[in-house]
Amino acid sequence: MRLHPENLITFAAVAAEGGVGAAAKRLHLTQPAVSNQLRRLQESVGEALYRRVGRGIELTGAGRRLYEEARHLADALAAAEETAAALAGAEAGSVRIATSQTLGAYLLPAIIAAFRKEAPGIEVELESHNTRRVLERLPDCDAGLIEGTVRATLPPHRHVRILGKDEVVAVLRNDDPLAARRALTPAQLAAGTLIWREAGSGTRERVERAFQEAGVVPRMGIALAGVAAVKEAVRQGLGIGFASRLALLHDSGPLVGRSLRPRVMRALSVISPAHPSPASARFLAFLQEHLAALHILPP
Repeated sequence: MRLHPENLITFAAVAAEGGVGAAAKRLHLTQPAVSNQLRRLQESVGEALYRRVGRGIELTGAGRRLYEEARHLADALAAAEETAAALAGAEAGSVRIATSQTLGAYLLPAIIAAFRKEAPGIEVELESHNTRRVLERLPDCDAGLIEGTVRATLPPHRHVRILGKDEVVAVLRNDDPLAARRALTPAQLAAGTLIWREAGSGTRERVERAFQEAGVVPRMGIALAGVAAVKEAVRQGLGIGFASRLALLHDSGPLVGRSLRPRVMRALSVISPAHPSPASARFLAFLQEHLAALHILPP
């Protein structure tokens, strides 16, 4: 036996309203249409579900039992329609973002907190990786945020948009003699012990390119995973590191950032589907607005 959901939902409305006419108004159907659906439902069940009493109806024993199931179905459909409307209106949903470690640690948490106040029905899940891993995670995420340009092959139907700009700086203790300079050349930096990010880091790749363009071959020094580890190594006096200027915005330790000469600038890029979900589109628009407010503007 196969019961058609629309017949059950109509039956639930008739039982709840106590009559065909009231149910027809609620469902925006004609009374003959409602009566036809009730007839087909009774034929499928094989026994009477209600009897007419004056202008209304009274459920039979079979009708009362079926009504409980039909009511649950109608409630579930109403809840699904409400959820679908919220999703379509970007009032609900989830957004999974894969982001570089600098953005994930120093920029996005405050932006996500502000976004949740504006859109509490949208859940934002953040993954923090180095640039190479962010690009690998794109097929499973709604968007990827990295510092730098994208040279890897992207998954189908993904495109890159520039959201702002970033500067890579040398990170020194404020008591380092080189900290007195406003900018440092690769040659000046190469004389000391350098602290590098791990392989696959966009920051490391960009700094290595700056040394190469200057014709300077740096010593390897120390390689550490993550911005926090690099900053802590510098704080402990192990050498000079490299990081985004964003990583020093709220630093309370004895660290300073000094520009390289020539300056090492890079884009802040978002990689997203050509047609993102309403929730994703709303979050990305919110992100762009906040980057503009921070004066992290497109280069």
